[in-house]
Amino acid sequence: MNGAMAFIKRNAVTLLLFLILAGFVAYQRIPMYLHNRSAMEKPPAMLDARALDGQAYTLSSLQGKVVVISFWATWCMPCRAEIPMLNSIYEELHDQGLVILGITAEPASVVQDFLKDRPISYPVVIDQGAAITNRYKVQAFPTLVVIDREGKIVDRATGLDFFVKWKLRHRVTGSYF
Repeated sequence: MNGAMAFIKRNAVTLLLFLILAGFVAYQRIPMYLHNRSAMEKPPAMLDARALDGQAYTLSSLQGKVVVISFWATWCMPCRAEIPMLNSIYEELHDQGLVILGITAEPASVVQDFLKDRPISYPVVIDQGAAITNRYKVQAFPTLVVIDREGKIVDRATGLDFFVKWKLRHRVTGSYF
């Protein structure tokens, strides 16, 4: 018992800072998690979007496919880290029924400049007036909404998810590998 008390006394400041940091992270993440969970209980909001290439997308036209709606921004560092993962899984599975729509409310000129240096293989939609972003009640970037082949929201996550490729592969093929 003496050794444990000595350790705590020597590291009291470090332990206190760690507890404050853990509390802050929980304070930030728990409300977002609860918001995402409650959003999954409702049917997906209407989606009527046109990609930069001119292709139109609606949820009814995508019925029978696994649809991932990725809300992102060019200035968002976690979004920039997520794009290569989404590119990779899209290239692997788009022939098997995976559709990814990257939705941003930024001006088309900003997005097109961004895409010159960082190409995105899936369709990118400019969300005029943030109508789609507001309909889906997005609070932070990146936010991913996954809609299954039956049209139900099966996952919604805010923040960078390092396991997104495996989760999406499992949704589309039934296998993680």
